[in-house]
Amino acid sequence: MKKLLVILLVLCTLLLVACGPQEQNPPEETESVYPTVTPIEVKVMLDNGRDVTLVDVRRADEYAQGHIPSAILLPNESIGDTQPVELPDLNAVIIVYCRSGNRSKSAVEKLLALGYTDVRDLGGITSWPYATVTGSEAGVWNVTDTAVHDGILGSFTATKLSGGRADESMFAPYELTMINIWATFCTPCISEMPELGVLATEYRDKGVQIAGVVSDALNYNGSINQSQVDLAKEIVAQTKANYVHLLPSNDISALLNLSPYVPTTIFVDKYGNQVGDIYVGAKSKQVWASIIEQLLAEVSQ
Repeated sequence: MKKLLVILLVLCTLLLVACGPQEQNPPEETESVYPTVTPIEVKVMLDNGRDVTLVDVRRADEYAQGHIPSAILLPNESIGDTQPVELPDLNAVIIVYCRSGNRSKSAVEKLLALGYTDVRDLGGITSWPYATVTGSEAGVWNVTDTAVHDGILGSFTATKLSGGRADESMFAPYELTMINIWATFCTPCISEMPELGVLATEYRDKGVQIAGVVSDALNYNGSINQSQVDLAKEIVAQTKANYVHLLPSNDISALLNLSPYVPTTIFVDKYGNQVGDIYVGAKSKQVWASIIEQLLAEVSQ
């Protein structure tokens, strides 16, 4: 009973500082629904020693070039009408991924049809920001290995909320960049933006910049939602969050998959490499200043 109360307290606290996803302009017809899981959720499972089976459904050559540690190889085209010997337990927690998400959806559908009870779609490894291993062996997940791919934003293009193009060159003049992923429907996001605006001014001459990503600025089909863009501009103006804000693009999809909640914040160095942890939820100016000082000291060494 005590454990349940603790869990409920944590959930209530999270609701005060973060919002869950809100889909914009859903399709008129409902497509097939697949159980999904985000990279950070998978990482937490692996870090905690959760009994999960990671399944890479790409080709053998793709697997050898780089896969998630502990993932087994089971090409999507090899999954037929009989239970794969690689997956003997129908009740195991199975997490499937491919390159971009298409084959993983197909594999999830086929495995569920075969009677597996808990199959989840991680999507594409292109959105996996953590460590990978090469070769034909599965490897072992190392809880201390939290390194992301070099340059989670080492090469990208996106459109600024104010107009114009942005790319990885925006990081070079600064030792540290704070990237705050927010949404127009998220009250905690908006409530911290005035103080983020102040921090952006205070730290600009100390080698730190702040950048926002408007996570809900797209329609369901991936096109820009102009009404959301206009609303985001109003929010930025009202909160005086006068730092650069980016609209989502394919190149920064990994960021949007880091957590199902907003705001989510990460820090990167001048090369686009992640620094420190993934921070979920709104925080006070004092807390952010403390985190910035700590990370700035790390990258300046």
